[in-house]
Amino acid sequence: MDAVLTDEQKAIAEAARDLAASGLADARQMLDGGDLPAQPTLALMQGFNGLGIDEDAGGAGGSLVDVALVARELGRTVCPTSWLPHQLALQAAAAAGLDITEGMRPEARWVLIDGDPTAVRHGAGAEFAVMIDDDDVELRPVGEWEPRRPLDPTRPFAEIFLGPYLQGADHGGHQGRLRARAIVAASLAGTGLGAVERAAAYSRERQQFGKPIAVFQGVQHQLADAWTHVELAWSLALYACWAVAEAQPDAIAAVDAAVARCGDAAVFAAERGMQVHGGIGITWEADPHLALRRAMSDDAWLGGSREAELALGRALLGT
Repeated sequence: MDAVLTDEQKAIAEAARDLAASGLADARQMLDGGDLPAQPTLALMQGFNGLGIDEDAGGAGGSLVDVALVARELGRTVCPTSWLPHQLALQAAAAAGLDITEGMRPEARWVLIDGDPTAVRHGAGAEFAVMIDDDDVELRPVGEWEPRRPLDPTRPFAEIFLGPYLQGADHGGHQGRLRARAIVAASLAGTGLGAVERAAAYSRERQQFGKPIAVFQGVQHQLADAWTHVELAWSLALYACWAVAEAQPDAIAAVDAAVARCGDAAVFAAERGMQVHGGIGITWEADPHLALRRAMSDDAWLGGSREAELALGRALLGT
């Protein structure tokens, strides 16, 4: 794996960063009962839909690392968008060789279901669902849906009721799930990074005893620990995306390591960010809990860090 991003990948990350810039304000709006904003989802769908899927398979080309770069920037500002769940569904469908033409429309809304349709992220209003069960993959239309109250309002949940079978394959489910988990890990690394960045900025502004609290070691150590966790997690996420895309022999272990580390790092960084903010950090009006909600919610997506740690441990011990 080349450890240096290409100029094109840097441009992808910069473009995604610009699109996600309003994420925190949009997240606050949804927390206060607002609807999912149309942007930046439409712009993301116009510019990055099908990213990381070969053009021969109906995608937009690029690599899974490219998808990770976009996911990281969206997680960084806890940006509320249905783009990420849609890409996970496309990745799983493409891995099974299903026709994803309909999913490449800018206005398309697909979701990924890993066994349980009662709590599907961004399930409300979805057109199609890609279901993975063991190695089987099915594409089915979404009929009715019922909203469910989520921990993170920027990732709204719904119970969905599926229509008749459209397409399917008895292979590809495992590969699709690996790709989806690697992308979620990258998003979690971004959530952790954003929490650290906002806490660091706050520590330079908040005055205590006539000095910015950033000069106190108790604050510095918390931020340094959180940043270290997040940077290591991001490295693992990048490697996992590359390993899966390149069918490396350690791809499964790489994804388990990334999911385990990214989930832990995101929650740890969000908690440290709340600590640095002090008493105001636990209030509704402050922003730290937005990152903690996102970190805890996404950490439970597609199995989460605890399941990944258990799988990795069993593989290492040969049990």
